[in-house]
Amino acid sequence: MPRSTDRNTFKREAERTLPHRVDIPVPEGGLGRRLNEMQAWCRAHVAPGAWADHGHSEKRKGDAPAYFAWFYFAKETDAGAFRKLWAAN
Repeated sequence: MPRSTDRNTFKREAERTLPHRVDIPVPEGGLGRRLNEMQAWCRAHVAPGAWADHGHSEKRKGDAPAYFAWFYFAKETDAGAFRKLWAAN
């Protein structure tokens, strides 16, 4: 199976089973070390299998695509704590 299909399968599974999503806009230079820090926070604070992250891009009319890191959580409390810490920065 092609790799992109694998990612889409995992993304659909996260959307189906982890109902709370936090969108993190990716700046032009990327997230760099910040992405690693977000993932480390999730591993330290959220139960295994209760979170996932995936990249996403949106083609915008006349503009370059917009990129996002999508973090999915099983619990609203985990999503809220993550959002408070990472979405504001």
